[in-house]
Amino acid sequence: MDFNIRLENLIQEKNVSQKQLAIDMHVSKSTINGYITGYREPDFETLVRLATYLDSSTDYLLGLSDEKRPAPSTLNAEEAELIRLYRNLIPKHKNLVKGQVKFFHEHPDDK
Repeated sequence: MDFNIRLENLIQEKNVSQKQLAIDMHVSKSTINGYITGYREPDFETLVRLATYLDSSTDYLLGLSDEKRPAPSTLNAEEAELIRLYRNLIPKHKNLVKGQVKFFHEHPDDK
């Protein structure tokens, strides 16, 4: 689904008019109409403001996710850092890390 369709659907779900959305977003009604017709696209700042206003994620609006609202993360800061570091590794190094983690999981230290 395209940005303009998702935007229009979210506006309808929120039960707000294009005019009211334009007022609340401090843009012209023709700007909102341009987004909905696919004639215009918002800049990054406006995209974030639209997502916040419509209680959605930017990923959903951009078609990168079908989840309107991502589930809150249950990761603590250390786990999130490990995932971030892992995602930035090249595939060869990812395989090495997976092998080490499997080894430590299968051979826990005796306490």
